[in-house]
Amino acid sequence: MWQELHAELEPKGTTVVTVALDLDPEKARPFIEAASPTHPSLIDRHHHLDRSLGIVNVPMAVWIDETGTLVRPAEAASIKVSAMRSMEIPEDTPDRVKALLTEARKIPGRPEEYRAAIVDWANKGADSAFALSPEEVIERSQGRPIEHSEAAASFELGCHLYETAGKDAAIPLWKRAHELHRENWTYKRQAWTLETTAEGEPSDLFQEVGDVYGTSWLDDVVALGGGENYAIVPDLD
Repeated sequence: MWQELHAELEPKGTTVVTVALDLDPEKARPFIEAASPTHPSLIDRHHHLDRSLGIVNVPMAVWIDETGTLVRPAEAASIKVSAMRSMEIPEDTPDRVKALLTEARKIPGRPEEYRAAIVDWANKGADSAFALSPEEVIERSQGRPIEHSEAAASFELGCHLYETAGKDAAIPLWKRAHELHRENWTYKRQAWTLETTAEGEPSDLFQEVGDVYGTSWLDDVVALGGGENYAIVPDLD
């Protein structure tokens, strides 16, 4: 869908760049090769976008104008309604799975409006009602307490240890990052999927990591207020 949007907007001078956040480039390779050569796609192995632009989940996006100025801060960036929002949950679904799917269905979003806003910006540039002033960008940006900076350092050091000494060496640093920045789902999901995904298999979405991390995707979503609070919904009003 992002490749399609890029093809639509490139003639207007707008480039849509997608970035995979994954320590393992092979996980992202099929998507990047599918987008090649027309759609620019990158891999951020150490999650530099987390600390530099406030990315804490996926999909999220920022808007950057032709001068390199941020005109919208990091926010949820769905442009297509998820099938999960309308899926039926069979009555015989195991309770744990049912609870997970129920919370996932609560995740908010404004995909059709957000896509329309991007197109409006591509057409009108700075005159678009959705392009924010620097002051508005700062006001809407997430805070950056010292704990979040420490979390970024812990996560990056964990990545280094993962690559040089193995996963077991990285886990204590990743746990620390999770404690310091509880709302950063990219830190959690990156670490957890390495624990629960078998070699060569698609990334596990249930991420039941109680044996190692003492939690799971579902447990942390509920602890942080439920699926309603999982995404930073764009303010388009």
